Amino acid sequence: LSTSAQMTGFARVDMGEAMRLRAACLSSEAEFGVRVTWTDIVLKAAAAALRAVPALNRAIVGDEVVEWACVDIGLAVALDDGLIVPVLRDVDTKSIAEIAHERRDLVDRARTGRLRRHEIEGATFTLSNFGSYDGDFETPILQPPQSALLGIGRIADEAVVRDGLVVARPTMMLSLTFDHRLIDGAAAGRFRSKLRAFLEDPMLLAARLR
Repeated sequence: LSTSAQMTGFARVDMGEAMRLRAACLSSEAEFGVRVTWTDIVLKAAAAALRAVPALNRAIVGDEVVEWACVDIGLAVALDDGLIVPVLRDVDTKSIAEIAHERRDLVDRARTGRLRRHEIEGATFTLSNFGSYDGDFETPILQPPQSALLGIGRIADEAVVRDGLVVARPTMMLSLTFDHRLIDGAAAGRFRSKLRAFLEDPMLLAARLR
């Protein structure tokens, strides 16, 4: 916090269509060989959004701004004595099922103390799911030298207006913290808009389902 200009922006996402996607994934659990979670779907959507808005996949290294060629996403995992952040590599090139397999393996080994050093280094972006602890939104703190971190809240029904009527819709809050020294509000806004688009119309991701 003392060496960067951290700012957090928020967005609300309608998760109705994403729920349909997860239901389809669950119906294919035997074929996939793994249970797809909300985290897996958000990881895939975030990777696609990072490709669409590469300004969020940058860092200040020394005196230079580096835009990473890869999309390697760290996933915050809660342990009894703190957090550890294993890294999923090249998330943008993988299907949701492949992401689910890699996520499950890394989380299992994180919780049993079997991660290797290189598996917790080199993330270009981080995802933190505080919705699993019934959180709605927070202001996540960056993990240097990364310049952006996405927090996701729980999915809960909320009263919204659709076509002039008040209806209940499943919504989720996004909390995006970014370093304002190299990411301005416009770029962060574009990223949130892209991420929302992928989650609200996940057929955009369906081509990479398997």
